[in-house]
Formats: sequence, C-alpha cells, structure tokens
Amino acid sequence: MSAVRAFLWKHRELILVTLAALAVRLLWNLSIHKPLDYAVSDMGGYLERAQTSIDHPDERLGYFTLFPWGTHFFLSLIKRAFGRDNAAAIGVAYALVGAGAVAYGFLLARRLTREAWVPRLVGAVLVVYYPWISLGGYVLSEPPYTLFLTATAYYGLTVADRGRPRDAWLFGVSLAVGCLFRPQILVALPLYGLHWLLRRRAWRRFSPRLLVGVVVPLIFVLGVSAARMRFHLGRFGLVSNNGPLNFAFGRCHALTISSVAPDRRGVYSPPSLGALARYEKEHPDSPVKLDPVMETKLSFDGHMWDSAPLYWLAGQCIRKGGVGRQIEFAATHVALLWGYNLIWPDQNQRPAFRRPMEIASAAHNLLVLPAALVAMALAFRRRNARIMLVALHVLGLVAVAMVYFGDARLRAPYDGMLILLAVMTYASGYRMIRKRLTGRAAPSPATLA
Repeated sequence: MSAVRAFLWKHRELILVTLAALAVRLLWNLSIHKPLDYAVSDMGGYLERAQTSIDHPDERLGYFTLFPWGTHFFLSLIKRAFGRDNAAAIGVAYALVGAGAVAYGFLLARRLTREAWVPRLVGAVLVVYYPWISLGGYVLSEPPYTLFLTATAYYGLTVADRGRPRDAWLFGVSLAVGCLFRPQILVALPLYGLHWLLRRRAWRRFSPRLLVGVVVPLIFVLGVSAARMRFHLGRFGLVSNNGPLNFAFGRCHALTISSVAPDRRGVYSPPSLGALARYEKEHPDSPVKLDPVMETKLSFDGHMWDSAPLYWLAGQCIRKGGVGRQIEFAATHVALLWGYNLIWPDQNQRPAFRRPMEIASAAHNLLVLPAALVAMALAFRRRNARIMLVALHVLGLVAVAMVYFGDARLRAPYDGMLILLAVMTYASGYRMIRKRLTGRAAPSPATLA
C-alpha cells in the first residue's frame, strides 16, 4: 500500500488532470451531446461500416477501402463487446479516448519544461477545450487520432531525451496505430529524420538500434492494411484510397465531386471549401477565394476509390489553372486551417452548439495561434531543438494541407501541441518581463529567447 500511495502521490497531477478531463467528457457524451444522436454523414458512414464488418465479415467491399479503417474497426470492437446500439458504451469509449489525449498533452508539456505551472496550465486548458470536447460527442476519427498523435509527439520527445527501447516501441506503436485513423501522421517520420540529421545534440541518447521499435509496429500495421486492401479490391495498397479524391479537391477547388458507377454512386464535398464559397459570396472583396479551375460540381465515371480518374481530373486542373494558381490554392489551404470555416459538424449545428465553437475558434486564433507561431519560428534556433520536436507535427499538418486542402476540423487534433507552444511563448515573455523588472531571470526550462 505504501508503494501505491507513493505512486499516486508522484503522479497526482496527471491523475487529477485525467480524471477531470474524463468527468467533463462523460457528462458531455452521456447527457448533453450523445454521439449516436448524430449518426449522419461521416458519422453514419463509420457506424455503417462498423456494423457491416460484423454482420458480413467475408464480404468484399471496395467502399471499405475509401477511408482509413481505424475508426470503424474501433467502433466494431465496442459493438462486439457491448452490443450493436449501445449508445452509452460508445459515449464512454470516446470520453476515455478524449481524456487520454488530455493526459498525453499534460505529459508532453511536463516533459518539455521544468516549470511546474506550464503543464498545469496546458492541462487545465485541455480539460475544458471545447473543440476537443465537441468532437468527442460525434462518432468521428478525430478523437482517437488526437490521442495517438499526442502520444506520438510525447514518445518522440522521450526517445530523443532518454534513448530507451521502451520509448521507441511506444513511439512506433502510437505512430502505427495513429496512421490507421489518419495516414497523414506518417509525414512526421521524414521530419524526425531531418531533425536528427540537423540537430544531433537533441538526440544524444538515441541509438540506431532503437529504430527496430519504430519500424516493426509500422511494418506490421501497414502489412495488415495492405492485406486488407487486397482482400477488398484484389490489389495492394496502404491504409485508404481517399488520397486521390482529396488531391482532386485541392487542385480543382470544386465544391462537389461525384462518381458514377453501375453498382454505386457517390458524392463528396469538403465542408471547408463549401464554407469558403459561402464566405466569398458574403464578402466579395475577400482576398481568399474558392476560385474553381473548372466547374464547382465535377463528376467522373468510376468509383470514389479508383485513383486513375481522380488523378486525371487533378492533372487537368493543374494544366488549366497553371502553377501560379496552384500556389495560391496551397496558401488558401493553410488559411483554411484557421479561418473561413468552423470546425465541422458544429459548423452545421444549431446555435446551442455552433456558438460555443465560434467563441472557441476566435479565442484560439487570438490567444493561441500568434503565440504558437512565435514558438515555431524560434524553434528553428539550435538551442530550441527540443521544442522543434513538437513543432514539426504542426509543420507536417501545414505541408499536408498545402497538397490536399485545409480544414479547421483537420487541424483540431494538433491543437494540444499548438496550445503548448503558445504557453511556452507566454512563459518566455514572462521571464523576459521579470528579468527587466527585477534584474533577475526566472529559471529557463526549454528557452524560446
């Protein structure tokens, strides 16, 4: 019992933050905003695929390869364990996932700085951070992806700091599982490699043998994904086939793309591009515009998971629009990560849910984004190499948005790291002010000065 008490006392702040986050999310998911009450659009698709995978496990469905399969597999596990329509089980599962993301956000802040108030402030903000709470009330990929993304950032920092095999394996597992919800997390790998080449002192305890712990989970997960793709389509692939569709949207700036096939038809429309079109209509002089290369509604013969016609469509838009226009599109996509759209699905909800998201988004853009940008700029300094290990995930997000398209909802999983970076900037500003007023510098944990 003394060992248990010592453990609880040592980790009391982490436990408190985690329990507080769980309590808030349980209240939200079980009473205020039950996930199964919003089983439409993307949410309905995830639930449908989860149930179909249970009822017809041997059926070959090309549609199952369009989106990453992590979310519907996660839902199928819950359904198998607790019943087909157990709303409480799904609400609790998403609350647990959300609380886990907050816990890793706190741990990441505590690992990055020695100042006690920084992780406390980051943890307190994440407990009540409305975008994370809101997204946890929908059956979407964002909450589990947020958990594994934040865990990946934490273990990436511990691998560099401590060089322990356990941290390498946990980093590899978090990265591999995270890519099942959103493959874009893999963009961080080459950025980690570049960081290792240019900032070797930050990796002084890293050994190449630790790569085994990173590579083995990734090979296993991608191997399972490739086998799954071959089962459904008869050919190998990676996690999903929606990359060409998103690429076509990004290069053409169409509002909808429709597929026409004898056995299945589909229509998709990114919420952020639709929101931008509405904003442009209300503000004709806006410098950020949709500016479609061809029509706002495009279609092709085939399935949504067929890459060839979608790449052909994107190629046509690139040729017709020209390189200059594509560069403008890339800049627009970065702007869409923070502006001109609201995090979906709250963007389309009644004011009771849309208004809090509007307030949270405005607060993020005013208090978090500018300070986070300062931290990211200063992280290029050699002395701030450890901070860059967190910032590189945000840089990866921006790179992906430039190639495909931006959306505030796609940015939301990265908000924990953005909040941490912003608090680091405020901490640095506090130290500078204190030094000027007292003539003594406050202790510097991971300096941004």
